[in-house]
Amino acid sequence: MTFLVMLVFGVVIFLYLVHRELTIYKKMSLVNSESQESGVVSRTTVDINAIIISNSRILLFLKEVDSDLRRKIKTTLVLSFPVFILSLLHVLPVSYRQCAMIMMVIMVATIVVPGAIVGPVIHQKLKRMTDILPYFIELTAVCVQTGMTVESSIKYVAIRFDKMDENLSAIMMSISRKAEVAGLEEALGELYHSTETPELKMFCATLQQSVHYGTSLYENLLELAHDIREYQLLHIEEKVGKLSAKMSIPLILFIMFPITILISAPGILRIMKHGIF
Repeated sequence: MTFLVMLVFGVVIFLYLVHRELTIYKKMSLVNSESQESGVVSRTTVDINAIIISNSRILLFLKEVDSDLRRKIKTTLVLSFPVFILSLLHVLPVSYRQCAMIMMVIMVATIVVPGAIVGPVIHQKLKRMTDILPYFIELTAVCVQTGMTVESSIKYVAIRFDKMDENLSAIMMSISRKAEVAGLEEALGELYHSTETPELKMFCATLQQSVHYGTSLYENLLELAHDIREYQLLHIEEKVGKLSAKMSIPLILFIMFPITILISAPGILRIMKHGIF
């Protein structure tokens, strides 16, 4: 019975995945055809998530498995084939039903696990990137103060920033390459519209203002680095403040209720012993 349930569950998930992939493909084809017919050119943006994924082989593999149905099938077959061979040769002491259940678990894991891993890892790398951004800004400010242009400063620091954070270095290098073609203000605008991170938006806005209005860049960058650190500190303090409210739930469940039971239990036992009820 358990095997039948697992089999039906796996088939349902597989059919749902196929339906979802076909639906996404049809929608993408429809959007592309409408864009080509109307001649509307969409605003290009910097795909930060794609840059982060491309810098990690594991994330790149998981993303390909998660987005490509054929990769899911191939990965499932590659992982399931050794289990089947070992059970067939009686090297793995499992029955055929248990082997089928293991293969079903592998298929479900191949479908679910890649998407569940990629998102949190990207979020963690974005958090590390924003934490180290003030150092990049300060180094850029120092380069500007020595007489280098903004474009040269960003490129110079980005090339040497790879050891500290390869993702931030790759993003800034893409901005530098875009600035060589379309100008720094356009490149910063693309980064501004493609990210939801407040720190990167502040960085782009400050540089755009300095480039557009000709304001002093060195002092603005140093002040921006200081403001970003204060913003991150306030964010940490906010999390610490919420922690006390979250701790009240286990406090009530694991401390308040047991103490209440310990206090009231002797009286209840005496009442039951004397048969007052």
